[in-house]
Amino acid sequence: MINKYLHYFIVGLFVMMLSSGQSFSQPKENGSRTNIKIPKNLDNYKFPVLPQVVENPNSDYTVLQQNFNLTLRDGVLMDASKFYPSEPNIYLPNGYPIVIKVHGYGGSKETLEQMAREQAMYNYVVYTYSVRGQGNSGGYSNLISTTEAQDLIELVNYVKRDNVGGDSSKVLIMGGSQGGTLPYMASGMGMKVKAIVSAVTTPNFASSWIENGSIKTTFLWTVGYTPDIVRYNPTVESMLGWAFETGFRSDKWDSLAAHLPKNRDFDHLVYKNKTPILIENSWQDYFFNAHDAIESFPNIMAPKSVYLGAVMGHGGDYSEPENQWHMNFFNEFFYHYLWGWNQGLDTRADYHYALTTYPRNGNMWSFVHDSSNVWPLETVGLKRYYFNDQERLTPKKNARVNAGEDLPTGPLKDDLDMRKLVYTEFTGPEYDEIFQKEELKFISTHAFTAPTKMIGTPEIRLTYSSNTDICQFNFQIYEITATGDTGFVTRINYTDRHYIKTVKKTVWFEGISHGHLFQSGSKIMVVITNLDTKKDDWFMRTNPHVLPILDRGTSRIYFNDSFIDIPLESPAGYSTMPGFVAGEPDEDKGNPELLQNTPNPFNPSTKIKFSLPSDNNGTVSLKIYDMLGREVTTLVNQALGKGTYEYNFNGFGLSSGIYFMRLTTANFSDVKRMLLVK
Repeated sequence: MINKYLHYFIVGLFVMMLSSGQSFSQPKENGSRTNIKIPKNLDNYKFPVLPQVVENPNSDYTVLQQNFNLTLRDGVLMDASKFYPSEPNIYLPNGYPIVIKVHGYGGSKETLEQMAREQAMYNYVVYTYSVRGQGNSGGYSNLISTTEAQDLIELVNYVKRDNVGGDSSKVLIMGGSQGGTLPYMASGMGMKVKAIVSAVTTPNFASSWIENGSIKTTFLWTVGYTPDIVRYNPTVESMLGWAFETGFRSDKWDSLAAHLPKNRDFDHLVYKNKTPILIENSWQDYFFNAHDAIESFPNIMAPKSVYLGAVMGHGGDYSEPENQWHMNFFNEFFYHYLWGWNQGLDTRADYHYALTTYPRNGNMWSFVHDSSNVWPLETVGLKRYYFNDQERLTPKKNARVNAGEDLPTGPLKDDLDMRKLVYTEFTGPEYDEIFQKEELKFISTHAFTAPTKMIGTPEIRLTYSSNTDICQFNFQIYEITATGDTGFVTRINYTDRHYIKTVKKTVWFEGISHGHLFQSGSKIMVVITNLDTKKDDWFMRTNPHVLPILDRGTSRIYFNDSFIDIPLESPAGYSTMPGFVAGEPDEDKGNPELLQNTPNPFNPSTKIKFSLPSDNNGTVSLKIYDMLGREVTTLVNQALGKGTYEYNFNGFGLSSGIYFMRLTTANFSDVKRMLLVK
């Protein structure tokens, strides 16, 4: 029976603890890896200790530790440990609940031993292990892939057969980053457990490292460990060299783009997961864009509890109020799914989030908490700001076709090696001699007239030309308050690695999802720069978010057809968007535009986007048809105002083949083809 005195213990906060900027890993070999200053404990996740919910009548029981090796399918030895109470508990006739803790990349089971021992004291059987190629486990790391996920499945099968007092029907796996990726991936590969906690990761995490052609510095760090920390297989070993060579146009980018997503991105497996899952993502994640996690939400068929916001992992800001909220969030999930105590989660909002906002706490934001039954929020739409002359962001485009501004790119010297920049962390006298940061600033012409939520993914439509054959544009979004304080919100990075010199080109790309509350009286500032660094960055220090290009030249941005769409809350519609005056001239009229779905081919979901340049006198419809012209579904059938809209089409349950999307307004119709491949 359950003791009437419930004893809840939570020790530690759900955070990723990172060292100060002065602590680095200690390389032990010669070569290109030795000079990379990787933050110590870059990917360590501090696990919360799960709550004790029953009294143990054997108050003097001890925790036993047993180290063991598990021989995997290919003969590799997994180094693992188990921690379990020395005596059974009469209130748990089927045994103790089982927890498997998975460490972050570059860690080992030793980083988890103390937490595992503490957990076992609270009536749990706990397993930890070193992931392949890390710690004392054998083999070579394939950088968080289906290989390592299959290893976890084999450990779970062992755990369920093990006879140390655990309840094989109650197994929970938890971790962050690598530790959150592997159980999520493995569940889509057929692993059966009771529940999963997956923090600071996304189903398309590998592509997120190199999204929009830009390579994140955190990827360079992750493939830059010395052999005493991680032993890579030959393909992953090559990735560091490929990344160093991508400052110039070369086939090394093609190698990275082709190999990195293979057997790592697992969005196509998400719908196969049948295990209840708790998902947490940080808006400020320097590794993985929360956008990819958000895009997967419609494909999750299992019960889910989702949080987006203040997670101290991969660079996210710390928030004590949010950490306190996390304690209950975790407890309720564990009680509900691991212990079988109904917490009413089926009747609560699936989506919880926290918005960054003023006041600033040193170099970190404050947060405000909220929740929603649906995602994306129904009251949020994309508001368009055109880049314009005199450093302005305006609701009306510049009518002159060739109006624009130039942005110098690249280093001050030719034949520069990316290693020099990385080894100096983009700072110091030597760096100043070889590289110069350039910026263009654009500030909204009107202030917000009320506090306004930004929540979602900003997007850019960019028309540009360049005198180089590789060009990069880094967009940084800031809030400028009425008193002049400036705070960094989020960013969008784009690198064109297949550009043809002097050709005028137009592209559309998305940025890093974020949730932020703009203050009344504030304005938006967008900075375009050739080096994506920001002041007082406690996580990246002086390193850029993405590696810069090193081809000297100049790129031009054309104002006539370059704009940023920012997801802002507007309950009354676009015409009353805070910060814009009713009756202000709109952008030039034009035809609606139906864009090609992304991804295409897709499996099982894809995004469909279209824009309306003006209000429509009548209904706007977006329908999907099969090859025989039969209607599959209607995504839109209502009157819509001007703006850009995005919808998710889920092909789950449909057969592979060609499908058609058709956008229809009162005076316009367009059809595009889609390919579903399963």
